[in-house]
Amino acid sequence: MSLLMFYERRTEDVTVSYICDHPFPSHVHDEAEIVCVTAGTLQLTVAGMRREMFPGDIVLIFPAVPHSYDEVSDDIEGLTWIFRPDIIPEFSRNFRTMLPCNLFISPKEQAPELRQIIRHLQTLSEAEIEPLKTGYLHLFLSYVFARLDMQPLDKNAQPNLIYQVLNYIAEHFTEPLSLESTAHALGISRIHLSHIFSQRLHVSFRQHINSLRVSKACSLLRDTNISISEIAYMCGYGNPRTFHRAFVAQRNIAPNQYRAQVTKHNGEKKEPIPNMIPPVEE
Repeated sequence: MSLLMFYERRTEDVTVSYICDHPFPSHVHDEAEIVCVTAGTLQLTVAGMRREMFPGDIVLIFPAVPHSYDEVSDDIEGLTWIFRPDIIPEFSRNFRTMLPCNLFISPKEQAPELRQIIRHLQTLSEAEIEPLKTGYLHLFLSYVFARLDMQPLDKNAQPNLIYQVLNYIAEHFTEPLSLESTAHALGISRIHLSHIFSQRLHVSFRQHINSLRVSKACSLLRDTNISISEIAYMCGYGNPRTFHRAFVAQRNIAPNQYRAQVTKHNGEKKEPIPNMIPPVEE
């Protein structure tokens, strides 16, 4: 793996955006990523497999899989979906325990409905997309997994140790993890695990754990009426005070203020904004 690979920390549950229009170095993140090319060409490397993508091609990148945008044509167009697998519980286990036999999906291998979903998203404004992100994602994944050949993930045979580390933590971050217990579970030394975070991912072990826990807390604060104290314990914190400190460090706002802010925002009527994504040309 290239030494330029880095860990990308994200805070959104789900993001729909333009396809990346410039080269981007090898990186990993805890979210899954879907890339849909509608015009131009894109050379993408995923888990060491380099592939040139053409209009109509889709790639499904699983969490903690290294990938890079190597060459991007000037006329590139398309969509990128980046999302936390657990926001779609029906498929979250697939993302943690399975791997597709082929990450890249050509137009002839796709359900016709996928093209319709992509076309519709490209004609919506950003304001219109916001409330539809999760719903369209659920529908999209339903069609993809119905046709995707999957194989169980053999973690002991997985050559990429970083992949193993990030996946293990993604499955256990609500538990009382420590550097020592995680290293023991993965069969490596504490020093080796610390080196992976400091030298390869450029983030500390504790910062990474807190990032996952706070992201989960944001979802619970936004979508449920569960008390803040209970959310703290649900997300793996020993007490609300530790949770409060970690939340403020990650989001620069207290948990109760975040809940009040998103509640007010969700209750306001949003004004339409200009279309941010160009429609697909026939």
